Amino acid sequence: MNSPIVSDNSAVLTSWKDIARYMGKGVRTVQRWEQDFGLPVRRPLGSNKKAVLARPRELDAWVALRCSSRAELSSMQVTLDTQARDRSLMVLSSLNAKIETSRLLRDNNIMLMNEVKAAVEELRSRLVSMHQPAL
Repeated sequence: MNSPIVSDNSAVLTSWKDIARYMGKGVRTVQRWEQDFGLPVRRPLGSNKKAVLARPRELDAWVALRCSSRAELSSMQVTLDTQARDRSLMVLSSLNAKIETSRLLRDNNIMLMNEVKAAVEELRSRLVSMHQPAL
């Protein structure tokens, strides 16, 4: 006969019934958990598909990893949302600074181009006046 609920974490559960009893669920539920969510159940090499083994400590670790409370998940989501918002603000701040620098450079470029145009016009008028025959 299979062993009842296992209290020793080094023991091995050897049937779906033992695993279900240990998990406090029905056999069909733990089989679905294995199929859909990766419940850590092993099958001995060379045996049929119905033979299974599971270690309580692995099941406990799986439950701890997969079944966080909604409060913990909500807290993690708030932390991630805050971090994402902070990152977004930093990126926006950096982008705003770059846009402002770009505007200043553009304005300076326009002023320099106007100064160059004025200097070229002045040179042109001097050259024209130098090459005009004296009257």
